[in-house]
Amino acid sequence: MTFKRLDKKDYKNLMGTNGDSEINQNHLILHFLEFDFAPDLITQKLGLQPFSTGQKGEEYFIGPQKDIPRIRDCSHWDFEWKINTNDFIGDLVDKFFNEIIIPRIDTIKEIGLSCKMVRFTIVQYYYTGNNPGYGFEPEQLKMLADIGAGIDVDIYCLGEDE
Repeated sequence: MTFKRLDKKDYKNLMGTNGDSEINQNHLILHFLEFDFAPDLITQKLGLQPFSTGQKGEEYFIGPQKDIPRIRDCSHWDFEWKINTNDFIGDLVDKFFNEIIIPRIDTIKEIGLSCKMVRFTIVQYYYTGNNPGYGFEPEQLKMLADIGAGIDVDIYCLGEDE
């Protein structure tokens, strides 16, 4: 079987955009991974409604029609902000820290001690320009280190070449 690499047009089609998008899609996610308790306990402790949860060993489905069964290999709890805006990603990260992480930092740290991994993720589908770039402030890095969180940043520059 051979796989064809997606070009920008195919990727935009797959992502549900018509290629004329002028608005960036931003995802800021707090993940807890690999724990041995019900994900609902994290929901209760943090007072946040997760975007996604799952427990190790349970069946879930993937694919366009959600018809391909898989068995989950680890428990997870994900809280996600999805924001369509051309605002600077740094401002969105600051807001996430101020509204989600800082008010709950002790609880996040406590939960993280019972998880194999805590992760903060930024995913950006960037349509305007071609070099969004982002740097973490030292205070943010200290907070993430304090809660034992890894960092994952995925930036997809999908703007048309000029």
